[in-house]
Amino acid sequence: MKRIVFLDIDGILTSVKYDRQRSEQDENIDETRLVLLEELADSTNAEIVLTSSWRKHWDQSAEGCDSIGIELTNTFEKYGLKITDKTPVISALERSVEIRAWLEKHSGQIESFVIPDDMFGGWGELEDSLVKTDSRIGRGLESHHIEKARAVLQKGQR
Repeated sequence: MKRIVFLDIDGILTSVKYDRQRSEQDENIDETRLVLLEELADSTNAEIVLTSSWRKHWDQSAEGCDSIGIELTNTFEKYGLKITDKTPVISALERSVEIRAWLEKHSGQIESFVIPDDMFGGWGELEDSLVKTDSRIGRGLESHHIEKARAVLQKGQR
C-alpha cells in the first residue's frame, strides 16, 4: 500500500515572497521548500504525484519531458525526490476531479494521501486530506504544513 503526496507547484514550492527575492539565475522553484518536501516524503515513505499545471511539461520517461520537465526532475533529484506519476488532465478548474480519477485508477493500492495546495474550494470529500497553504502570506509550503501533512498520511484513512 502506498502513501501519496498530490503535489501542486505554484503556491507550494513557489511563493510571492520567493518570486520577489529571487534573481534571474535562481530556479523557478524555491529549493528551501524542497527540503521540507523531502522531510515529508522521507518520514512517511510517500510517493509524489504531480497535480500542478507543470505536469504538462513532465513525463515518467525523460523523452516525454520538455526542458521545464527535465529541470523539474533534476531539481527534485538534488533533494533525493522523485516524481512517480501525474494526474490526468480532465478539468482546468477542478484539480479534485483529476485527483479522484487518479485514485480510482489506483483503487486498492493507496493507504493514505495528502494534498498540499493553495487552491480554495471544490475539494468535497477530499477536504480532510487537504493541507492549505497561502503563498501570498508565507513561502508556500512551511514546516507547520509538513506536520499536518505527516499526520494526514500516518492516519492511513484512505
